[in-house]
Amino acid sequence: MLLLDIDNSILFDEATMRTMNKPTLLVERLDGNKQFMTMRAHLRLKRLVEINQVIPVTSRTVDQFKHLELFQIDAKPKWAILESGKTLLKEGKSDKRYENWLRQHQQPATMSSILIYLEEVEVTNWQAYPAMTLSERLTRPHEGISSVEDESALLEELFHRYQT
Repeated sequence: MLLLDIDNSILFDEATMRTMNKPTLLVERLDGNKQFMTMRAHLRLKRLVEINQVIPVTSRTVDQFKHLELFQIDAKPKWAILESGKTLLKEGKSDKRYENWLRQHQQPATMSSILIYLEEVEVTNWQAYPAMTLSERLTRPHEGISSVEDESALLEELFHRYQT
């Protein structure tokens, strides 16, 4: 399962998009700011989400995450980790089972708690992209993936790896 730090990877601001020589797609409008991604990365990310192999990780609040059209319309993930690990969404809604699990185990809402919970209910191994921003926050065993220039190729490679 890929933990994808969307704040530090696939999304680009308008100025960056103007310098790119690739087709892009508008995926977020928030407070006058626009976020884009390449069309190739969008298509490959959508395929990974469809087979439930991506968990977006962001510092955004639930309301801010709802403005990210990519994950609301095009590729709705089963899980999403928001507010840098304070909130876990399941199919777009706050996971009440996780909230009960936190109370039962007397755990704070952190990235580590979320991963322990997900390991119990579904996931057994993790990959984190980009490693430079996520690995330092993860206490669970994982494979860090270094930043790459062509994220769409990375997403394609992961799609093929997860399908087998």
